[in-house]
Amino acid sequence: MTNEHTRHRAAVIGVGVTPATSPRKQTRSAVELSADAARDALSHSGIEPTGLDAVVTGCIDGFEGTVLGSRYISRLLGLGDRLPVTTVNTGGTTGGNLLQVAVRMVRSGTHRRVLCLGGPTFFGARDLQAAINTNSPMIIEQPLGMGAYHMGAFAATAYARRFGVTARDYAAVAVADHAKAAQNPFAHLRYEMTEDEVLADRPLSTPLTQSMVCPVSTAAVALIVGRDDELDDVTTRPARVRGVGMSSDPYLGGGKGDFSELQNLATLAERVYAACDIRNPADDIDVVEVFAPYVHMQLMQLEALGFAAPGRAIDLIRSGATERGGRLPVNLSGGPKCTNAGISGELAPFAYAALQVMGDAPESMQVSGARRSLAQGTGGTFFQFENLAIFEAIDERRDR
Repeated sequence: MTNEHTRHRAAVIGVGVTPATSPRKQTRSAVELSADAARDALSHSGIEPTGLDAVVTGCIDGFEGTVLGSRYISRLLGLGDRLPVTTVNTGGTTGGNLLQVAVRMVRSGTHRRVLCLGGPTFFGARDLQAAINTNSPMIIEQPLGMGAYHMGAFAATAYARRFGVTARDYAAVAVADHAKAAQNPFAHLRYEMTEDEVLADRPLSTPLTQSMVCPVSTAAVALIVGRDDELDDVTTRPARVRGVGMSSDPYLGGGKGDFSELQNLATLAERVYAACDIRNPADDIDVVEVFAPYVHMQLMQLEALGFAAPGRAIDLIRSGATERGGRLPVNLSGGPKCTNAGISGELAPFAYAALQVMGDAPESMQVSGARRSLAQGTGGTFFQFENLAIFEAIDERRDR
């Protein structure tokens, strides 16, 4: 079910994003951050808490230091004690799946307005890297000594070998993301870097250095999804959810056909584009937010989504086409390369993409006249699982 031709059409009517920081420096608890994001989404939409009829939230057991921490947090938001809560746990794709679930709830007619809440994930594990490393299958892949960095480097190495991309090319992606994050008031790493600084940073797993990989952040993101024919009390110009979809590769790394391309994402994109009648994505989409915690992923994602030929996405970035004033602005938020707070980090591309067509992105990031945006999420040990959404502007902006 990827298109809008269901019982009701869904739209994002409110968005809340909190400023991100390091968990070591955070001054607000996970509950407080989640409450801030929920209240900001309500304030943005103009509706009251009584206008909600469900909450969809997520957790990744073991990362929060408690089981179903999200359900515990949702009870403390101050939104009432009778809202039904749906908890989603699909690992790294949890954040993107919150939107998928909420859209289906609204489209089916069972709910009118649903709050999607992506809270901070990395606040309970004392050794986060050790926790993340356990997501590789215990019997087959862990004995090889693989951790998250190594699994990320599989694709970086394969892609570079196939297309002749260099470590300096990967550094150029990091430089671009940092320059954009410096303009995002909600980003975690709000400083700029040079290619030489990225290349000289601490090596992790060839060809990746630490500056080519996302930070550990803490923040919260909330979206309100509602019916697009009940907008009388909404003060935003909602972002209609034109199409959504998800897909999956085999879980084990050995099940992937080719580490140098994202075949699964390309297949999903074809399906969602067809449902939305998108014939030429480079011409039909105004702004893009992809979930690329490793720099090479952004290149591969742009190619799988049809914005560049295989091996040529680096040309887009080096040409300036993906900048705010370019023909295809990409990750103007700085992306997860500069802010990754787990579930909220995965939900963030959908929030920023919706804000762009609502005309309510931070002024330093807003693309003038953006009418259609794309958001993508991914997860898994080798990023086998994909989420995709297309948002469109609704012409009428409500009186504020």
